[in-house]
Amino acid sequence: MRILVTPLLLIIVLLTACQHKMKVPEGDFTIHGEVAGIDTIIFEKIEADKLLLIDTIYAVNGEFAVSNSLSGSAFFLLRTTDGEGINVLIEKGENLEIGGSRNGWAQNYTVTGSKGSDLILALNQKLNAFELVIDAIYEEAKEAQKEDFIDIQERFNSAFDKHTLYLKDFIDTNIASKASILALFQSVKGENILNLQSDFEYYNKVNESFVGNWPTSTHSKLLSEILNLAYAPNFTMENIKGDSVGLNDFKGKLVLIDFWASWCKPCRLANPKMVELYKEFNQLGLEMISISMDGTPQQKTPDMDWKLAVKEDQLNWTQLSELKGWSSEIRNLYDFTSIPHTILINTDGRVIGQNLDHRTLKAKIAEILQK
Repeated sequence: MRILVTPLLLIIVLLTACQHKMKVPEGDFTIHGEVAGIDTIIFEKIEADKLLLIDTIYAVNGEFAVSNSLSGSAFFLLRTTDGEGINVLIEKGENLEIGGSRNGWAQNYTVTGSKGSDLILALNQKLNAFELVIDAIYEEAKEAQKEDFIDIQERFNSAFDKHTLYLKDFIDTNIASKASILALFQSVKGENILNLQSDFEYYNKVNESFVGNWPTSTHSKLLSEILNLAYAPNFTMENIKGDSVGLNDFKGKLVLIDFWASWCKPCRLANPKMVELYKEFNQLGLEMISISMDGTPQQKTPDMDWKLAVKEDQLNWTQLSELKGWSSEIRNLYDFTSIPHTILINTDGRVIGQNLDHRTLKAKIAEILQK
């Protein structure tokens, strides 16, 4: 039996046969994507401080194609109109293939043809797995008995430490890629996993890479600004004798700053331990500065209260105060909300610890001074 091929049927057959991959325009890089359920994509370049709109892309049955000019490499965001999207790191000459579906696109996408984008995908997958573990531990903690808390805390610490090591290894391995900055700033529950104080080495390592390889990048500027936050800002105020003293007077020294007040009971209870620290480590190189928050509106004689407490508690090191209570400028400069509050500053002027418990603080000081 012969089948009659009408002109209409012939057109349909030809159109069906021609439905291959969408033609991608030429450019310094190209992206071809097939994302089920998507119809419109906002394509933006990611700068350190803003998003720059590159194009609005319209998809046909979830398929889209785009190209653009590019010098070197850059971060881009592909997102739907309701915000669901993915980050990519594209180098000049790369041809990306992106897949997935609109629902949960950020958690379930594929990308090929781009080394930097592959690294971002690996980082995201590792973070997603880590968050599942952390969420499970949080849920377990809600129903846990008191005797189970130690075990739960240990498992949390173990998972956190494992992921921290992964991020550090990622940076070490991929320090020549811009993707290293994403590992540096990866966060969970709104908190950075790598800490500026305890993991300064890695912040500095990524900063040096960006300054050396991409000095004009907005991300290089951001990294430099963040690194500056690691250093203790200088201040000057009068000591108990009325002489002007500044933090810069202690350059090259290991310095422990203690914020306290004569009216603060926890501070007064902690002072004997501060005295012990000074006696044990001053001869080895530790300098201490106590800054009093005396001068609150409730105090009638703040100057007298401060000096008497210094004498009673035998605080025989540098004692400073503006006698302005919580209105002291130093409070805004160091951004603390309660006392006692301690800050440990290394010989380079960098903050290496805040509000450490006495045992940890003592061990850290001993480690530095007894090397």
